[in-house]
Amino acid sequence: MNIVEFFRRLFSKPSPAPAPLPPATSPVRVEYNDTRIPPSAQTRIRKILVTLDEVQDAASREATSGINRFDLEQMRDLHLPKLVKSYIDIPPAHRAEIFRKTGKSASFILDESLDKMQDKLDDMMRSLAQHDLDAFTHNTQFIGQRYADKDNPFL
Repeated sequence: MNIVEFFRRLFSKPSPAPAPLPPATSPVRVEYNDTRIPPSAQTRIRKILVTLDEVQDAASREATSGINRFDLEQMRDLHLPKLVKSYIDIPPAHRAEIFRKTGKSASFILDESLDKMQDKLDDMMRSLAQHDLDAFTHNTQFIGQRYADKDNPFL
């Protein structure tokens, strides 16, 4: 080590320790056909899972769909199961406390939350469908212009 390096180390501020990595989020496991889940919520969950697949399929067709696949994975693997598990984990004898605090039953709030997730997925699907509609319209306009009789010198 030369003298310059010695003084640089001596008078420089120590580099800060790297920030610890956030703990890995372990997936939440839940059985969506659990009898503790209200039938109305089970119906909504099934629809959400189907729509998630549809959105992922539609987004995979598009190079730049504007749909964040990470958000879809988070919804499927973390947010949806975590929401449902948190409902299941409420002891039935204490669910009335939620009604006293909010004026709504826990199952009603669960349904509302599931509806919000479905609304977000429906918006994503509309966005993807609009992109497909725009592409189709553009292609039909091109074909109409390219192959119109007035542009065909052979007719």
